Amino acid sequence: MGTFMIPGKAFEGVSAIGAPAPTAGFYEASIVEVILDPKNAQKRRFRVQLPNGYRTLDFVSLTHDADGNAFQGLDERQVRGRTAGLRSVLESMGYGAADIEEAQAITDEWFLASANGGRKGYVEFVPGQQGVEGSFSKIVRWVNKAQYDALKSSGATVKTEATVAATQAKAAPMANGAGAPAVQATLPPPPSAAQQIVS
Repeated sequence: MGTFMIPGKAFEGVSAIGAPAPTAGFYEASIVEVILDPKNAQKRRFRVQLPNGYRTLDFVSLTHDADGNAFQGLDERQVRGRTAGLRSVLESMGYGAADIEEAQAITDEWFLASANGGRKGYVEFVPGQQGVEGSFSKIVRWVNKAQYDALKSSGATVKTEATVAATQAKAAPMANGAGAPAVQATLPPPPSAAQQIVS
């Protein structure tokens, strides 16, 4: 007789402690928690879970508080940018224009998989560089299902810091095949007639 009984389904989407982040790529993702930023009422952290159970954070900025009041001091550009960012996540999760624009209110529950019927979105994910202090995993962007399918089928790759650095190194001019940029030595101009009179 055992001392506990855990259904196997309880282990779905849960990675082992210390499991590594997946490689850079495009993934289906669930938002499992919305966290209030303790220092800034205008910001939230979405705890995002990828298919292997790995969890990371995505940061969003809001335009309204929990009571529906607009935050003061935001200019039109900030309001549009913040709204567009949230809309990208909502559309990624399958909400249509009518769902969003005709809603009485968009709340945390729209994002949380546990409250929205298990809706998932699609992300471009880049893991942090292992062993590099201050390097964190990052959700680059949220894409809708059609974009996700097109990116996956085309074999598109995600740009990481390492691939960007490698691309820049390949594009740098080479001198003598040594990998250093070409440098041309120059001499200063000869003294002018006026300088010769003064000396």
